[in-house]
Amino acid sequence: MSSTETVTPIQNAVNIGPVLTQRLRDVGVTTLDEVRERGAIEVWQLIADTAEGNECAHMLLALEGALRGQRWTSIPRSERDALLVEVGLKDASELRAPKKR
Repeated sequence: MSSTETVTPIQNAVNIGPVLTQRLRDVGVTTLDEVRERGAIEVWQLIADTAEGNECAHMLLALEGALRGQRWTSIPRSERDALLVEVGLKDASELRAPKKR
């Protein structure tokens, strides 16, 4: 990292509130760069492995949104669905066809 680059503490990233910040710290992740290096899915899996019930879809989407620098709700639904299917939180058969106008 060059001297002109800054490290973003995880609690300053978009979508990352106090609960997720603590969960990230519990698995040793303290900066957005660490999430970027590992990827949202790997970091989500680290957290999910720490305790049953930590495999929340919103947590995965929050991490992905943090990497993109945008609210997770701004991620296109098709991309959100693909992420959830990839980790087994959503079955591909649950994906809805787009509504016709």
